Amino acid sequence: MKKYDFIIAGGGMAGLSLAYYLTSSALRDRSILILERDLKNRNDRTWCFWEKETGPFEPILFQKWDTALFYGPGYTGRLGMGGYRYKMLRGIDFYAFVEEHLAKFPNVERRQATINRIKDTPQGGFVIADDEPYLADYVFDSTFQLSLDQPERHNLLQHFKGWFVETERACFDPAIPTIMDFRAEQHGDCRFVYVLPFDTNRALVEFTLFNDRLLTEAEYEYALRHYLSQHVDTGAYQITDVETGVIPMSDVPTTELPSEHIIRIGTSGGYTKPSTGYTFNRSQRYLRELVDNLASREKPARDVSWFKRRFALYDSIFLNVLENHRYPADALFTRIYARNPGRVFRFLDEDTTLFEEIRLFATMPIGPFLKGLVDVLRRKIISR
Repeated sequence: MKKYDFIIAGGGMAGLSLAYYLTSSALRDRSILILERDLKNRNDRTWCFWEKETGPFEPILFQKWDTALFYGPGYTGRLGMGGYRYKMLRGIDFYAFVEEHLAKFPNVERRQATINRIKDTPQGGFVIADDEPYLADYVFDSTFQLSLDQPERHNLLQHFKGWFVETERACFDPAIPTIMDFRAEQHGDCRFVYVLPFDTNRALVEFTLFNDRLLTEAEYEYALRHYLSQHVDTGAYQITDVETGVIPMSDVPTTELPSEHIIRIGTSGGYTKPSTGYTFNRSQRYLRELVDNLASREKPARDVSWFKRRFALYDSIFLNVLENHRYPADALFTRIYARNPGRVFRFLDEDTTLFEEIRLFATMPIGPFLKGLVDVLRRKIISR
């Protein structure tokens, strides 16, 4: 049985990003094995994120915008983004880019296999995939499934269906995406549509929900058809592609370092922002820090100060407000975005100061969030 320096269990976004950063660091000559069940040769997903600086995947961005539209009760207009740009990256472009990069390194192996088991041993991290054993100094695991049935926690889902459409009429402004449109029927949930235009006749139109129940295919499709008929002057249109997804919005804790030789990454490692479901840019940030730590200290642990952990409390309170319908979700998001231009993006990136956070909290409905805070603290006490 061959032993590797690193095994990456799961070759999706987190695993491939990690391989990219490892081979772009002082660790580039280490032996690396990537195990992934699926061939990454199709456009199976789209990632959107905001960013100020030029990121490592800037050359392959499918689209980027300097401003965005927002539609909510009492507010319709452009959002000030405070120097951020909203960016869109297609899965197929990301996979091809990383594949081309990794092909330069003969020390990186790729194997298509289903992972059966991962465990720690005194000799290193041990993986069985398609009944074959593998061993490494470190196993980076993005396959661990979070337990989303803990009643003392908040367990919502972000689920969506998007249509890539081509329209008869020139009805989109390619310079301005719609980041949130709450003119969708709410039905007591948090439901919105976002529109990412590629040119005047092509766009991704995506219907998104934050709740705890998936819809039927007919319900997603009805919402998309209804939105296009009511709010976009498309004329005839055709659907050229479809994307769907489900992302956990949960404050269920996960152990990033469950044992000496195993490190969880991606959603498995707690990289998903619980209150928004955004994962891509947080993963890039955390993985760069992880690789820097390995390269400089040979230790994988990320340093998270006690003060930085305040954002986890904020996430739990926000999820509590949404889960318990303490305030209409469309009005809540409208207050957040309309009254905090620029600041809201820094806050969601966890880059704000405490003073900026207090200013943002002052724009929120105090009563519902105080009730949410009390309930979160109560749940924490009960779970101990």
